[in-house]
Amino acid sequence: MSSATTGSNDSGSVPETARVCHGDDGPAPSLAVVEAIAELVDVDPVDLSKEGVVLYEHVDPDALNALVAGRADADVDISLTVAGYDVRVGPDSAVARRARD
Repeated sequence: MSSATTGSNDSGSVPETARVCHGDDGPAPSLAVVEAIAELVDVDPVDLSKEGVVLYEHVDPDALNALVAGRADADVDISLTVAGYDVRVGPDSAVARRARD
């Protein structure tokens, strides 16, 4: 996987959020989104589609990369919902959290 960091409410509980850095030596922004969601689902990113999560059904990955990649000095903040996960993509990371009902 990647340099994902997760946060949870209690020790031993299911993580509520996952953050994956992108750019520089990290993955492209769209791949950071996939890795963050995979971290929450607790599967390898290549197996995420088996869980019913397919990024390109929700956003064009190339367009997302074009909007965010290489703009570390810009004020970029994109929010979207992907298969029940709220995702925010900023200039240097993607953060996914379980959507609240």
